[in-house]
Amino acid sequence: MSDNKSINPICWVPTVYFAMGLPFVALSMVSVLMFSDMGVSNAQIAFWTSLIMLPWTLKPLWSPFLEMFKTKKYFVVATQMVTGVAFGLVALSLPLPDFFCYAIAFMGVIAFSGATHDIAGDGVYLTELNATMQAKYIGWQGAFYNLAKILTNGGLVYLAGSLKDSIGIVHAWMVIMGICAAIMVVLSLYHVRMLPSGGAASGDVRTVKDAMHMLWEVIRTFFQKKYIVWYICFIILYRFAEGYVMKIVPLFLKAGIDQGGLGLPVQEIGIIYGTFGAAAFVLGS
Repeated sequence: MSDNKSINPICWVPTVYFAMGLPFVALSMVSVLMFSDMGVSNAQIAFWTSLIMLPWTLKPLWSPFLEMFKTKKYFVVATQMVTGVAFGLVALSLPLPDFFCYAIAFMGVIAFSGATHDIAGDGVYLTELNATMQAKYIGWQGAFYNLAKILTNGGLVYLAGSLKDSIGIVHAWMVIMGICAAIMVVLSLYHVRMLPSGGAASGDVRTVKDAMHMLWEVIRTFFQKKYIVWYICFIILYRFAEGYVMKIVPLFLKAGIDQGGLGLPVQEIGIIYGTFGAAAFVLGS
């Protein structure tokens, strides 16, 4: 993998952050509708699709260990490829009798890979761009992350709803997971050439003990900050309501009126829930 210092950041910042958004949205939102379509109970959907999202919360715990190996570019490219392959395996698992067990397991792989990708992708961004350039491209980060949300939770959900009548529920969602797989694999191959290295492995982190020491120092320093308790409360409460409804809203929109829902078809959910809100955010940024 060559180090492409001369590549304009516009060639890789949008695509890296698009690749961050796609697996997160596919697992946190799209999978809810997919499993509901395929007859999985709401209780199972809410529990397991919430559980597999934990790597994105816990990713700081293994971020120091990435400093021991290779380059940040290596982890970005590798995790995008792993994520793409895992999406493909999710697609192939859907026709199986025990599809839910296999699909959730592969999604767990996607979650860990996606969270690791976020660490490495942010690392490339912070390492390769100075403060001025970081400020310049921060809008591109948010815009393309949310474009991934529009495509995945809007466009692909709409496509799944449109395909269900012609090729059946299972094959419709196989197509959607296959598209996610293809996008991630293509992005991985693209970043082999277009992504700068993000620096070599840190000389300060050579062993597991070094990584543990770095992690402890980060945690200790964080909790020594002034007013840290108030900061933590703000972080938790800022999106507290959204966290509660993220899994439930799609199920509520899809459930029949006799079950207390709105009875919307998947196509309309893709447009209303997956497109309009995210599109407004992108335009506002």
